[in-house]
Amino acid sequence: MIAPAQQDDNLIAGEDWARADFYGLLSHLYSGNVSDEFLAKFREIDRASLDITTPLGFEFSELLRVVALFDSKQINQEFVDNFIGIGRPEVMLYGSYYMAGFLNEKPLVLLRDDLAKFGLTRDEALVETEDHIAFLCEVMRYLILADDPPVAFPEQRAFFHAHLASWYNQMADDIEAAANTDFYKTVGRLTRVFFDVETQSFDFESAV
Repeated sequence: MIAPAQQDDNLIAGEDWARADFYGLLSHLYSGNVSDEFLAKFREIDRASLDITTPLGFEFSELLRVVALFDSKQINQEFVDNFIGIGRPEVMLYGSYYMAGFLNEKPLVLLRDDLAKFGLTRDEALVETEDHIAFLCEVMRYLILADDPPVAFPEQRAFFHAHLASWYNQMADDIEAAANTDFYKTVGRLTRVFFDVETQSFDFESAV
């Protein structure tokens, strides 16, 4: 979707690597192109090693649990059935829909303006517009890892609040409420909890 960020391991804190990895994970899960090789990496993680006393640890553990129950063909078909489908999808994954009520509205224009400030553009080969959740997660990953030039935490916060904060809860609710999201209910809950953590972190930093 986006060219890899220039990275200097010495300039990126461990916490930021973890944040970037979570955004990359969500971007891949919402891509509609999950592979068995990708799933195999998660089957190697020992769930017993996770701290499930935190909401994020618990939901990640739940993801590992359901990954063991599905293969890539089943997951990708569920994605098509619920997020693409014929006609209007069962669940929308586009920010402009939640912020404006329609696709390709003013929020998408504002998003493209903000992306241009970072020198980012959408690959024309992509079907999805830039306000798709997978694309936005990949942008956040880029902003965290970029070091040429680096993107300051306040700029990351501004992008998140402008283009994700107001609608991710509703999207997660819609995913969980959908009748046939057997795998993606867990992904939706993980998305909500991770974005809640991001929101709290951004709010804490802005108050300091």
